Amino acid sequence: METQKIKTTVNIEIGILNELKAISNRKKTTQTEMINKLLKKGLLLEKQAEKQKETKGNNFLKLAGIVTAPKPFSATDEVRKLRNGEL
Repeated sequence: METQKIKTTVNIEIGILNELKAISNRKKTTQTEMINKLLKKGLLLEKQAEKQKETKGNNFLKLAGIVTAPKPFSATDEVRKLRNGEL
């Protein structure tokens, strides 16, 4: 199944274009195919970065409630005791 394609014009830095040509030649493929492949990879990485950014704060919330203690305690006091060598 072939995806629909559309012709467009973009302005590419000369250094990027030269690198694209070199990669395309080495891989024996067209520049268009290489552009599509690299754009797909870039878009996927961007989506992953956005998702990671969205869930970054939620990772701590996933840990809440994993550990239980027989009675309530102050984590701040316990860290202070640890730093002072009291534990």
